[in-house]
Amino acid sequence: MNLVQLQYFAAVVEEGSISAAARRLHLSQPPLSIQIRNLETEYGVRLLDRGARRARVTPAGEVLYEYAVRILEMTRAAEDDLESLKAGQRTSLRLGIISSGECPELLQGLAEFRRQYPDIAFQIFDRNTYELQQDIEKQRIDLAVIRTPFQTRSLESVVLRRESFFAAGTPELLSGAVCAPDGRCSLAGLSRTPIILYRRWQSAIREEAAKEGAKLNILCMSDDARTCVQWARAGIGVALVPESVLLLTPELARRELSEDTLRTKVCLIRRTDRSVSGSAEKLFHFFSKRAEAYAR
Repeated sequence: MNLVQLQYFAAVVEEGSISAAARRLHLSQPPLSIQIRNLETEYGVRLLDRGARRARVTPAGEVLYEYAVRILEMTRAAEDDLESLKAGQRTSLRLGIISSGECPELLQGLAEFRRQYPDIAFQIFDRNTYELQQDIEKQRIDLAVIRTPFQTRSLESVVLRRESFFAAGTPELLSGAVCAPDGRCSLAGLSRTPIILYRRWQSAIREEAAKEGAKLNILCMSDDARTCVQWARAGIGVALVPESVLLLTPELARRELSEDTLRTKVCLIRRTDRSVSGSAEKLFHFFSKRAEAYAR
């Protein structure tokens, strides 16, 4: 097995056919097919089920593909680091960041960190929380910024931001909500409002609504909080999302939810059972010290 074979195999899996992969790699089909067959012969397993138009990955192929992606990404990271070293720079830091919302505390901290360590370069990977945890597990990235809830096994975390959930929508739709004198709104107060729900929090929101005896009018659910606010901005419904997501849409009307159970944290995480790069260690220590200073 070599890197070229892994690159060819990953291309076939991602493109779904040998012909499409060949076009992507700027190759003719025969040499690409030969390399895949050589892999199958070497390990004595079938990696692809070849059809007239499609090449479907087998269970053995799925295992190899997972390793191929990890190996190829680490190879590219190593190449980037060597180029940086050749140019007199330090190695890069692979940082995963959730795509749902902004975190001013992270950006402000990174700006200060860059002033202390101006030669550290970054590779940024935008994913959702689940994908970033997988990337940490498979060592595709050094550190990740993710949102609770998440599995904490083998993870160390630093809290960057604590935030409430908000109901956000057009003024017309949100005017139907029943709010307390302090301006906050309960789930029960939203019972007559079409709700756009962030799927990761559906269980917690449904459970809290049941405690209050509230029946929510759930119009739709989305895996991406950004989609929730886009629909809310179009006047389709009212989105229930973490506060930082609303930094992307300042024009929306909003009401903080009064339920104390609907709180979330944005955290910087790393694995506790594996070492990370020196640059990643510096960044994690930097934010740990900031968190301790704010706690005092």
